[in-house]
Amino acid sequence: MKLYMILLIPIMLIMPRIASAQGPVVSQDELKQALLNASRTRKENLDQVRSFFSSDQSRETFKTAHVDSERVQKAVSSLDDNELAKLADQTRHIQGDFAAGALTNQQLTYIVIALATAVIVLIAVH
Repeated sequence: MKLYMILLIPIMLIMPRIASAQGPVVSQDELKQALLNASRTRKENLDQVRSFFSSDQSRETFKTAHVDSERVQKAVSSLDDNELAKLADQTRHIQGDFAAGALTNQQLTYIVIALATAVIVLIAVH
């Protein structure tokens, strides 16, 4: 009986710790907030990229290069969150450089064609 009690005491001391460690690591409110933040970030990135590809310069480039702008816009919506975030960062950077005069119209044209092609290829690969 003493041996049984000696073995039972450590188990009784450890059990509350094990039980508390099995609780949720993330609360429901934290999970909900993370989902809302992810959704908001995706929408902002989509808006940024769509705005870039809807600009006058981009539309003229698409016409000149015979690229279907609707296809590019649809492909943008199909990008995963990481790809979309990278593309949004690139378009922000390009717009900033163009506004600052660091890029010529011709350079911007080449960049728009390259980005549109990359978007279409990414979707084709998926």
